[in-house]
Amino acid sequence: MKVRLTSHITLVLVTLTCAAAMLLCGFAWLAAVKVDDFYLRRQADFVAQGLEEQINALPREQESVTKWDDAFLYAKQRNHEWLLDNVGRWTSRYFGHDRTYIFDDSNRLMFAFRDGADAMPPRLGSDDGEEMTALAGEMRAALLKPKKPGGEPLGQMARVRTLMIGSRPAITSARPILPSSTRMQIEAGQEFIAISVKFIDATAVERIAHYARLEGMHLAASKSGARAQVPVSSHDGGTVGYLVWKPIRPGLMLLQQIAPAGLGCLALLIAAVFWLGRGLHRTSLTLIDSQAELTHHRNHLEEIVADRTAEIERQRAELDRLLAHERQVNALQRQFVAMASHEFRTPLAIIDAAAQRLCRSTTNVSGDYVREKAGVIRSAVVRMVDLMESILASGRLETGQIILKRSEGDLKALLAGCCDRQRELSRSHVFHLDLELMPDLMTFDRSAMEQVFSNLISNAVKYSPNAPDIYVRARVDEKMVEIAIADSGIGMDADDLPKLFQPYYRARSATGIAGTGIGLNLVKQVVELHGGSVEVTSELGKGTTFTISLPIEILLSDQQVAA
Repeated sequence: MKVRLTSHITLVLVTLTCAAAMLLCGFAWLAAVKVDDFYLRRQADFVAQGLEEQINALPREQESVTKWDDAFLYAKQRNHEWLLDNVGRWTSRYFGHDRTYIFDDSNRLMFAFRDGADAMPPRLGSDDGEEMTALAGEMRAALLKPKKPGGEPLGQMARVRTLMIGSRPAITSARPILPSSTRMQIEAGQEFIAISVKFIDATAVERIAHYARLEGMHLAASKSGARAQVPVSSHDGGTVGYLVWKPIRPGLMLLQQIAPAGLGCLALLIAAVFWLGRGLHRTSLTLIDSQAELTHHRNHLEEIVADRTAEIERQRAELDRLLAHERQVNALQRQFVAMASHEFRTPLAIIDAAAQRLCRSTTNVSGDYVREKAGVIRSAVVRMVDLMESILASGRLETGQIILKRSEGDLKALLAGCCDRQRELSRSHVFHLDLELMPDLMTFDRSAMEQVFSNLISNAVKYSPNAPDIYVRARVDEKMVEIAIADSGIGMDADDLPKLFQPYYRARSATGIAGTGIGLNLVKQVVELHGGSVEVTSELGKGTTFTISLPIEILLSDQQVAA
């Protein structure tokens, strides 16, 4: 009877241990599969974003030669040598464009630069003639259409297509050649049209792979059995190829690494269970005669199991929380790296392009031309400095390293000064100030509030390119000072407003306009440190209004506030 009882207990313990081990292995495998699926989706998202970046980069690169007084003038003069040096070879060497064509105002091909060589007489390739002619015709038709109010500006018009040229997928972009200043005018439909072709070859795939932080990526003509692939779609809805790469499966890699240790632990656990069973057998021989004492030990064991189960559950919940936090941090880091690399690259390219134009234009250079190019360089430098200041200020706020150093000053004069500085950078906008009701002296952090107003005023200018009126009004009552900055620009969807102050978030209507998504988060935190609040109202296509509310009692005190 005693042997049968202890053998039964030992068998139950071994069975429970094996079942628990199998259940744990099952959960580990399921978690690994879920992690791998999630990571594969993330890889595909980054590959798709990298491909989109390559497509969107082509018209931006074209702008360096299509929006230029010299290009406009020499194209009209059909100066072949100038176009060869400053358009064909320039776009080929600096941007890696494979082919460059220029059609005149009657849609006849007047310049061709293909595969690193000048095509004389100008002629289209046997593999792209039909597509290039059609793209030029489509661009010409768009230029002849009457311009609607609020429509696409002439200087930003571009037709980008992804298609097959021969047996090679390629990105094509057509843009009109326009003067960069108002000194030259052109009638609608008389524009010359530049078309650039960039093949999606090994170099482009390598850039996409570098963007997505992947290795071993290549372009396949047809869909393969691999799960890690993203289709390259053409403009007509078809597919011109697939970006295929060796998938990274961190879940499976982790299982492979911990499997030997896990099996070893399982073997030790089973051995420990057998050892405990033998000890239980010896102990039960002395305790079987005392049912009460056996019941006591059984209840005590159940309590231990319950406590250990509760502890394991608590640890699992803590691990889940830490894992979710780590994923969020990683996502923000990747978003920040992508944003910063893109935002720094654009002003650097502008500075480099403007400087090289100045270097090439060594003769017959007017003072206005030099001032214009210097203004472009200065604007790009100011943009980079503002970007770095925003990033540093945001980092100091998030890490709690900022203490607001409040002092007595004229907030009205500070706000007017921010408007004056912006007026110098954007002379096409008119600022309407109504600040008479604001008190002359208040207590605030001058540097922090200057960043707040500069961010909001520069945003009002940047997102209202075709609406020159900017309104800055102040209202004061017994408890609050309210400052409203309003524009009549592109506006935002209502769905974007609740998320507008999150770090790195940008509204959908801001697509194509430079920005980091840091400024408004910085504005919100600084205003809240001053005890106030910031609200936004906007309607798509009708403008945006930001309203800052600051309490009078805090503005009249002199205490310091730690971030």
